[in-house]
Amino acid sequence: MGSDDIVAALRQVPLFAQLTGEQLRWMADHGRQLHFPAGTRIAEQGAAADGLSVIMEGHTQWSRRTGTESVPTFTLEAGDLFGELILFLNAPYPHSGDAVTDVRLFRMEPATFWELLRLAPGLSRGLMELASQRSQQQAQDVRPQVELLPVGRMAAELGAELGSPAAAARRSAARLGELMATVSARAMALGDHGLSLPQRSVLLALPREAAERGRSSPPLEPLARAEREEALGSWLEARGVADAWEAAPALVASGLDVSWLESVATRVGGALLGDVLAWLVVAVSCDVLMAEVARGTARVSALVEGVKAYAFMDPVPREDVDVHEGLENALGVLGHRLRGENLTVEREYDPRLPRLKAEGVALDELWTQLVLNALEALGERGGRVRLRTWKDAAHVVVEVSDDGPGIPKDLLPRIFEPFFSTKPHAAGMGLDVCRRIVERHGGDLCVRAEQGGTRIQVRLPA
Repeated sequence: MGSDDIVAALRQVPLFAQLTGEQLRWMADHGRQLHFPAGTRIAEQGAAADGLSVIMEGHTQWSRRTGTESVPTFTLEAGDLFGELILFLNAPYPHSGDAVTDVRLFRMEPATFWELLRLAPGLSRGLMELASQRSQQQAQDVRPQVELLPVGRMAAELGAELGSPAAAARRSAARLGELMATVSARAMALGDHGLSLPQRSVLLALPREAAERGRSSPPLEPLARAEREEALGSWLEARGVADAWEAAPALVASGLDVSWLESVATRVGGALLGDVLAWLVVAVSCDVLMAEVARGTARVSALVEGVKAYAFMDPVPREDVDVHEGLENALGVLGHRLRGENLTVEREYDPRLPRLKAEGVALDELWTQLVLNALEALGERGGRVRLRTWKDAAHVVVEVSDDGPGIPKDLLPRIFEPFFSTKPHAAGMGLDVCRRIVERHGGDLCVRAEQGGTRIQVRLPA
């Protein structure tokens, strides 16, 4: 399929109908085609985001795996897209996708996807609306589980927890929609300068530089933040940037300062500087708002996942379970979280450990939650997760530990409280779910918070 055919096919996708011929051509030149025969897998649950995919031909079936069960959830066919939600949330695939017929995809890698949003900012709103619809559809799949919490209490607490991040995301999305039109207008104003190829390359690099500074800059103390905002506002105002003082906080929040803006002025020159700054201010503001939307939807997503964990806790027939196999399966499910250079996993397994008569699906959930807790405790700085097993009298003992900052002693009494968490995007239901699973098996769960780490021990009857 040639470039012209790809452009024609993309033009038939409603979301892309607003794009210009030049933008569609850019997409065609920067994406790639993938072919999947009928019966093959096109996306794996738990795999890292690999880009925005458009189904050009064929029919796909999507399913969600819980333990050993795989439940069909939805279908996608020619003209549909997937991958936008996990790109916005920087999350793994929540479902697996299979080709029912021969399938041909057009895929834009993550870096190309973000560049497309720079070139065609109006797409962001449509993609976020699509992502929001997908998130709501996933939330509707959650099945109620009345035995674990009284319905009224659970509804009240979940509603309160969802309300704040959802409202914040709505406000940010509304403001983002307003700014998208401004970004487009200011980008067109830049285009009127008849930019050379080197000038375009410089401009395209600026948002990436700004985003990188935002990721790498440490948070500022209130006084230092106020001083930087004042310096930036004065600098922008002196160069005739509209709404300079309103723009300064967003620029500072992205890690920008006067010295970086001075470097921009040097690179683009005086003739372009006014329009470049006007465009850059709005583009960076959009990035800040998009990050706020991502944080809000990440919190909502975490709460939904927590409710799902409750939803799959019905007792099921017991079977012979290999504990070590379950721990390795948990590491496999969380493989996308284990790829950091500063992260290590140590195993100390007792080879004589007996198999357990247990609910396999429930134990899979237990081990996954405990390993995930350890990884979240380590955060971006990385560290060590250690898995140990041994036989103790009539019990099998499994210990999951990390060398993170530990749990403050004053918070220990609340760690099993539903919806309570010290982590910004956590549901606060993981340990409560774990405790209930262990107790249902006649065992006990103990959390030991120590200086330089946390140890969680599970004791199950052998």
